[in-house]
Amino acid sequence: MEKKQKKSKPWIIVLAVGLVLAVIVLILAAAKPMPIALVEEYSLKSLWDEGARMNECAECHDGADFHTCDSCHDDHGAVELAGIQFYAVVDLTGDVPDPSFIRINEILPDQENAGTHITVRDFLAQNGVEEFESVTFTTNDGGFTTIEAEYLDDEALLVPYVDGIRFASGSLHASTWLKGITRIIVVGEETPLTIDGVPTSIGRLLTGETVRLTVESTDVMLADDEGNLSHAETANWVEGALLAPLLSNPTPEKITITTRRGEEIELPSEEIAGAVLALDHDQVTLVLPERGRSAWPVDIISIDSD
Repeated sequence: MEKKQKKSKPWIIVLAVGLVLAVIVLILAAAKPMPIALVEEYSLKSLWDEGARMNECAECHDGADFHTCDSCHDDHGAVELAGIQFYAVVDLTGDVPDPSFIRINEILPDQENAGTHITVRDFLAQNGVEEFESVTFTTNDGGFTTIEAEYLDDEALLVPYVDGIRFASGSLHASTWLKGITRIIVVGEETPLTIDGVPTSIGRLLTGETVRLTVESTDVMLADDEGNLSHAETANWVEGALLAPLLSNPTPEKITITTRRGEEIELPSEEIAGAVLALDHDQVTLVLPERGRSAWPVDIISIDSD
């Protein structure tokens, strides 16, 4: 009898431990289900490494500091993804010394550190713009906001975002905090362009009514091994302001264009039908829809109609 009782004790202990563990599992499951998806999506090594890092953090930080909004977001909801280069570009145009497409990771190269941002004024200064009247931000979904220079203070920031950059400022209404900015148009203080005696600038024209022209359309072909041809059309877009509404006489007999080099170019009315003033290769250009690029007057400082 004594021997039988001694043999049964280990089984009782195992059963008791099993029941206790089962109760603990049920309590945990009822309180907060185990993240089984982690095991399905990530390797055990990845989970182990992550746990080891969190264990090191726990030596100095409270658990509440883990996985907060700041784990992924920075100033004003900026989104930072360490190790990922942002190759999207922003079109800086208007009254700037060097209109160009600038990569996001060149605007905000230090995205791995907290507090990543650049003030709008610092960004413009880096690109040669010190004095200006206004800045217009346009987005990839067609939104835009125009802000006068006096309201762009040290709180007016460009910060990283998942699809490029966003604008934010504690001094302006939140409706101006645009996301996914693709274009920045600067209106300068100077007016180096004159149209029928009215001073203006390309920045002012680009913030007004604009149109988009299709130019340099080309039919391209490719032959396969059997001689069958495939066809496609390639072209470029040019955006600018229609010339006719800017003239004192929208249907002139001719116009006279003066370039920065002092050249005078006369064009009859039939040549300028549908013509657009735009920036092309950093110069104010009159885009003539029916003429090739080599015939477009460039580096224009004045236009007078007759």
